[in-house]
Amino acid sequence: MEAIRVMEALTLFATLVMYLTGIVPCYRMYKSRSTKNVPFHFFLLGTVVCLGRFHYSLMLGNGVLIFLNGFGALLQAFYVLLYISVVGSKGPSWFIHLSVILYDAALGTYRCLYNNIEDKSARAEALGTASSILTTVLLVLPAFEVVNNIRNKNADGMPAVMLTGGIICSLCWIMYGVMLNDPVVYYPNIPGVLVSGLKLYMHFLYGGNRKKKKE
Repeated sequence: MEAIRVMEALTLFATLVMYLTGIVPCYRMYKSRSTKNVPFHFFLLGTVVCLGRFHYSLMLGNGVLIFLNGFGALLQAFYVLLYISVVGSKGPSWFIHLSVILYDAALGTYRCLYNNIEDKSARAEALGTASSILTTVLLVLPAFEVVNNIRNKNADGMPAVMLTGGIICSLCWIMYGVMLNDPVVYYPNIPGVLVSGLKLYMHFLYGGNRKKKKE
C-alpha cells in the first residue's frame, strides 16, 4: 500500500511537470512571434481531455484528480489562447477555425454522454472511457510528425522538452496503472511512450540539421 502511495505521488508530480513543459515553446513563440514547432493541436486536444477527466473526477469525488485535471485544463487553455493571439496578429488561419469546430464537437460528445445516460455509475464509466480514447489519440499525435521528419530529414514539430516530459509522465502512469491492475489507466499510455520515443529519436537523428541551416 505504501508503494502505491509513493507511485501515486510521483505520477502526480510527473503529470504537473509535463503540463508545465508547454511553457518552453510558448515562451519562445511569444518572444519571436513565430508559431513554428508549437504544437497547437496538442494543446487544444489536451484541453478537451483535461476537461473530460475533470468532469469524471468530479463524479468520482476525487479531490487530487480534480485539482490535477483542472490545473491541466487551465494551463492548456492558456497555451491555446496565447497561440491564437500570436496568429491573430498576422491574420486568421483556417486550421484554427477547423480546430475550434473539432473542439466543440469533442465537448459535445461529453455533453451527449452526460445528458443521455441516466445511471450515475454508467455515466462515469462512459466519460472515463471517452477520456481514455481521447488520451490515446492525444499521445499518438507526434506520429504524424515522424513521417514528415523522415521525409524532410528534420526534427520539426513537438519540442524535445515536451516529448521527454510526456515519456516520463506516461511511464509513471503505466507503472501506477499496473500496480492498481487497472488497464484503463495504463493502456492509453503505452502507445504514447512508443510514439514519443520515436519522435524524440528524430530530434537526436536530425536535430543537428537545424543548427547547420542556421550556420
